[in-house]
Amino acid sequence: METILSLLNISKTFGGSKPLGGGKTTGGIRALDEAEFSLARGEIHALVGANGAGKSTLIKILSGAVKPDGGSGSIEAFGHPVVIGSPAQARALGISVVYQEFSLVNTLSVAENIHLGQLPTKSFVVDKAAMASHARECLARLDSDIDPSARVSSLSVAHKQMVEIAKALSNDSRILILDEPTASLSAGEVEQLFKNLRRLREQGISIIYVSHRLEELPVLADRVTVFRDGRYIVTLPIAEAPKRVIIRHMVGREVQSNRRPPRAGEGELLRAEGLCGRVGFSNVSFILRRGEILGFAGLAGAGRTETARAIFGVDKLTAGRLYVDGKPAAIKSPRDAIASGMAFITENRKEEGLVLGLSVLENLTMAIFGKTSKFGVISHRVEKEESSKAIHRMGVKCASATQRVRALSGGNQQKVVIGKWLSTAPSILIMDEPTRGIDVGSKSQIYDLIHALADAGKGIILISSEIPEILELSDRVIVFAAGTPTAELDPTKTTQDEILNFATVQTRAA
Repeated sequence: METILSLLNISKTFGGSKPLGGGKTTGGIRALDEAEFSLARGEIHALVGANGAGKSTLIKILSGAVKPDGGSGSIEAFGHPVVIGSPAQARALGISVVYQEFSLVNTLSVAENIHLGQLPTKSFVVDKAAMASHARECLARLDSDIDPSARVSSLSVAHKQMVEIAKALSNDSRILILDEPTASLSAGEVEQLFKNLRRLREQGISIIYVSHRLEELPVLADRVTVFRDGRYIVTLPIAEAPKRVIIRHMVGREVQSNRRPPRAGEGELLRAEGLCGRVGFSNVSFILRRGEILGFAGLAGAGRTETARAIFGVDKLTAGRLYVDGKPAAIKSPRDAIASGMAFITENRKEEGLVLGLSVLENLTMAIFGKTSKFGVISHRVEKEESSKAIHRMGVKCASATQRVRALSGGNQQKVVIGKWLSTAPSILIMDEPTRGIDVGSKSQIYDLIHALADAGKGIILISSEIPEILELSDRVIVFAAGTPTAELDPTKTTQDEILNFATVQTRAA
């Protein structure tokens, strides 16, 4: 294989300081520690590791968003030593990144987004015909018939991602980096993405594929490289890297199954009767018992999240009744839900679960203002005490409680979200996709936490699009389809196929 990209002994420290006489940066967080990576022409190379392993930092260095520590290692691209000092320099080398959070402008057309920063002109006027033609050519390389004149806001997530990739191709990219590309895609959309990536590989484009979904790698990748704690661990041909081997290298040990015997639950904690909403769900009834994990399974748009939002008072119920501890509960807002002992860990942590510009301390304590303040005046001592307890309880890895939460890895951000709600001492937790976009090590920690909360008598509603996760964690499973429950199943006596069958029917099972 011809190596077209090579990084050797690359280090990066955030928040440290340089000695006056020069030398290595000291202090701070060591995000990369003499890491290495190589990429061959026309290969799909998976880059995996636990949250905080250094994957994102490596991507940022390759994209020119951050620079490695001074005097740290070397980078070679296409046979020549290079310094990637800016995104413009990365693009000039043919390196493009498609991030999990898209960088598209929703109010502009597909063609305009593909040509942002490089609009073709004719007599000092934007040449719309040339722009549309070139956009169509880029999309054709992905076997896509997306209309170049369509407004991006009208596109599905999968089509937006395709536009991002087409934008990279318009820059004559030879190296494409994809960060968690399947996190929000359906199974059919994932398969289409894989076809597109294989097509690009055949065209000689090299792809760095970053994903926590290890089951995807055998059907797509040629090689896999594992990072752990900022260090390079190993590179393996995909044929020599079954999931258990990758996990062992990622976490440094074997990860055991979290399947435990189902709990029967003790006493009714939450009852829903005939819940209906304006959009997304109708006729939803169930019982949640103390010490029980109740799984909500189903396809995207089946009504699981919509039901959870209405229970928590985010959206309005149009019919139905809720009972908490056997008593009618009038929940009109999240404030009412919190007062009833509920907590809601939403599926989109960056938009709904966190304030990214605030510190870890501020995020952890924002739901317990009544506890950290007196007569409207915040006690910084109490804030520090409460945030310190939460950081310790959740195992959040951060430089300090004052660190901005946006600087944390995805897994640690999720721990902050969960820790924030646990500080309210809820009896009912609604957890919507609690492990989305995090690695197997952090997943295992969150699984243990969910079990511990159930063992302590909490009632948990677990919403997950990963059926193995539902089967592994739940004591009972309710399957949703077309906005209504279609089956209630024992996870020890059912299969993925049976759940998928009930998730695709349109009427309630008898």
